Amino acid sequence: MAVSFYNFADLHHKSFRDEIKSRISKIIDDGSFVEGEFNGKFEKEFATKQGSKHCLLVANGTDALEIALQVHGIGPGHKVGVPGITFYATAEAVINIGAEPVFIDVDPVSACMCPESLKRVMKDHKIDAIMPVHIYGIPAPIKALEEVCGPAGIPIVEDAAQAQGTFVDGKPVGSKNNLVTFSFYPTKNLSAFGDAGAILCQDDEQAGIIKTIRNHGRGDANRLGRNSRCDHIQAAVLDLKMKEIDGFNQNRKKIAAMYNEQLKDLAVEILPEHFVESSSWHLYPIKLTSSEQRIGLQEHLKSKSIGTTPFYERAMSQEKALGHYKGEDKVSKDLAGRMLCLPMNPFLTKDHVKEVAKEIANFLN
Repeated sequence: MAVSFYNFADLHHKSFRDEIKSRISKIIDDGSFVEGEFNGKFEKEFATKQGSKHCLLVANGTDALEIALQVHGIGPGHKVGVPGITFYATAEAVINIGAEPVFIDVDPVSACMCPESLKRVMKDHKIDAIMPVHIYGIPAPIKALEEVCGPAGIPIVEDAAQAQGTFVDGKPVGSKNNLVTFSFYPTKNLSAFGDAGAILCQDDEQAGIIKTIRNHGRGDANRLGRNSRCDHIQAAVLDLKMKEIDGFNQNRKKIAAMYNEQLKDLAVEILPEHFVESSSWHLYPIKLTSSEQRIGLQEHLKSKSIGTTPFYERAMSQEKALGHYKGEDKVSKDLAGRMLCLPMNPFLTKDHVKEVAKEIANFLN
């Protein structure tokens, strides 16, 4: 039985296609291509859903990270703590605004930023901000990180690119006082038809700065901005998908619980049960004993038409363009090569999950 990693066909079902075609046709007829009615509608609805006062749409998730750092005054001469395992864009955003990334090691269980590593790194580096990532949709330990950063006056920007549907301390990501960034890339839980992103914030002044930066600095003659406006078609797609996202995210949690049940007796490491309800399950990662075993399992599953992806094969410090930056990376380097993400989308069935587990067992045995 073939098991796809993504499933765009069911995500974009006929009734969705019919409605979005109607919306796009109206956008064409109205000539409202940038920042139209669906931008404002989505921003209001998404802010409410995530427990935030403001949602500001931007062009993509990387812009969201860069703009959020700029709101805190981060730029040349500053250092920003980033986790040792994340997508390249997290560190890239820091470099793009002229700051320097400093690697903070990750927790060996969750692969999220480790507060104890942050404490150690802060002894050797003056950290001006940190960007913890809710990697795979797993909630980062924000409360523990705030306890470290708060007394030092270090702002936190939460990278929630994979975390729509994640809950931190029982509340949706975005409910705290930190700036929180999202990507709506087509593979995300809540996704556009192309690039789009957003920043959530609770502060009126910060919201005003974000609006200025995303639109060429308009509204503030003393501030330079950029072109990071979300086009109207992407906003229309996001607004329409909001109607189904809660059900899809609940399906992901059920599928994660099924995976846990099917894999619990196999010689692979899975995430603890308490993450089932708090994670968005953007991805379902398992840990193998070595990178060689991970590669072998991936090839075996591929031969059975089961899609997998090794998010992420290398730690940030092992990327050629980033290897000269400092910090801690021991756990990150150990974990990165051993992680394999199994198929995860809201349309998987119990038979799909059993098939994946069966082939993992066949490989291990």
